[in-house]
Amino acid sequence: MRGGAGMTAPDERPTSPPEPAAWAVEKAAEDLDDVKDPKAVRYRAWQLMREARQLEDERHDQYDDPDQGGEA
Repeated sequence: MRGGAGMTAPDERPTSPPEPAAWAVEKAAEDLDDVKDPKAVRYRAWQLMREARQLEDERHDQYDDPDQGGEA
């Protein structure tokens, strides 16, 4: 057996962090229209995505049936 455990092949490069969704980047750019730093725009885009996910989770929980194990 050659190589050690956890070694990656030369053609396997670590992937860069995922980019936020296009809709979130667009909205973040609108929100921060006077900011030109792409890192700040990406950061805001991730915030928008987290907020949207949280809203969706809360909306989903709102309609859970307590008789079926959902929230009361």
